[in-house]
Amino acid sequence: MHIENPFLSAIQPQFMPQNNPPQPNQQRKEIGDQAIWTLSSAKMGNGVDQLRDDNLNTFWQSDGTQPHYIIIQFLKKMRVQELAVYLDFKQDESYTPNKLSIRAGTNIQDMKEVLYIELKEPYGWFVFQLKTKLLNGQEKPYVSTINIQVVVLQNQHSGKDTHIRQVRIFGPREKQNQGLSFPDFKMPEITQYASIR
Repeated sequence: MHIENPFLSAIQPQFMPQNNPPQPNQQRKEIGDQAIWTLSSAKMGNGVDQLRDDNLNTFWQSDGTQPHYIIIQFLKKMRVQELAVYLDFKQDESYTPNKLSIRAGTNIQDMKEVLYIELKEPYGWFVFQLKTKLLNGQEKPYVSTINIQVVVLQNQHSGKDTHIRQVRIFGPREKQNQGLSFPDFKMPEITQYASIR
């Protein structure tokens, strides 16, 4: 019996790189600093710090058996809408990822695939949209999760270890509360009750 995965959106066959690095804007904010980052393995001097240092000349290099993975763990459930990675086949050749799986879940044991990605000799910034498929067929433009896992399933030309040069993770900016609000009272008889003494 096939169980529908509420996270999994349609597999996108082709992803286009962009030249400029993805930046926070009015719709999204970078939330990577709110997470704990863990790697499946790393060569000395090529770990999380290099993955997050905003320097395209540094990179994470794995140092173990495949699959290689990055775990991004938040302290509370977060809305995650995009994951951006910088890959450079021109420099990294067979160390460059070819097949990636992005997974989400509340703990390591219940991770479900959100997006499966195949890239051919990628070069540049790739921004992956993470969506939740609803039962009515519609989609939310984010996933609500505590953990995001980026899994390198295979490298270009069957390379063993992997290089990923940068990773950024974005969540939607919360809209200002437009629900119920208290009037702005100005009379002293009322404002004296505005705070607890």
